[in-house]
Amino acid sequence: MKVHHTLICFFFLSALQDGNAEVNTDKNISFGVVGRNLTAEFSFPAGTWKMLCRGECKGGNILINTTDEKHQSYRYSTGYVIVESAPHFSVSITQLIMSDAGQYSCGVGESPSSVSYRQFEVVVAEALLDGDDPAQLKHFYKETGSSLTVGCSFNPSGGQKFFCRGECGEGEVLLQTDDEDASKDRYRIGFRGTSEETYGGGGIVYVTITQLTESDSGQYRCSLNPSSGQASFRVFEINVTDGVSLPVGLTVAVIIIIIIVLSSLAVLIICIKRKSNRGLRTRGNSEGTNMEDVHYENCTPGSTREDSTYQSLHPAARDQDQTYSTLTHHT
Repeated sequence: MKVHHTLICFFFLSALQDGNAEVNTDKNISFGVVGRNLTAEFSFPAGTWKMLCRGECKGGNILINTTDEKHQSYRYSTGYVIVESAPHFSVSITQLIMSDAGQYSCGVGESPSSVSYRQFEVVVAEALLDGDDPAQLKHFYKETGSSLTVGCSFNPSGGQKFFCRGECGEGEVLLQTDDEDASKDRYRIGFRGTSEETYGGGGIVYVTITQLTESDSGQYRCSLNPSSGQASFRVFEINVTDGVSLPVGLTVAVIIIIIIVLSSLAVLIICIKRKSNRGLRTRGNSEGTNMEDVHYENCTPGSTREDSTYQSLHPAARDQDQTYSTLTHHT
């Protein structure tokens, strides 16, 4: 499923009734997926100066500083429009990458010194799951101490959200909420409705695990249970190792490549050595040098070289100090 993400930030002020998780209050949070686009929209008083920053708006953190109604710099852009006397300021990031995740600030004012700022967070999912076919089980290979965020696409536009380990059985529910955003311990869940035109009124559940450990390895499930209709879920698997771990198929391929490279290198060295030996023999002949004084290769039994490794066993050709002697049998 190809999608063009336009995800809008809101304030979420509701509280979780069961108290099992902490609702993210007074936070602007935007979710996106690697390789897709993200847009956050805010309401501001009228102003001519617009800014977008990574973190606090100072020094090298400033991404955009403009008086233009629309401005673009690299993958970042801003837009400012007035709808029914209400100013709307939007910020966009195209072609999301994992390092885009983090805290941002944007603001509008009549001058740089009078800009009013809003902070918001960008959460980037590594993948968007859009099917519950077990044959399409998605595997994630992570290192200890890292984090993972996965997006799960659903057609229902709302309902109760679950994040589970296993099949959401007893003791397997990590997070359960009716709200838009909630967190507990190292787990986090968020939901964003999508446009009717793009998704048919569906939405995306985002789930996150931080500070992964090897014991986190296993199968997980994100689920959306609408008030009416059948619950839907998406399944994925995490493999956490202490260091970089390649999938088995990829590991075998790498080993084969290494063997081929080493074999090719060995053949190359042998060829260079043989070529060098032929060059020595040719140079020796052209200079009138005795070949045996330069290189002794494939010496014949009749060779007269004193230090030849191979010596004749013929009695007539034996030296006094020859290693091999004739054995005489006396009867």
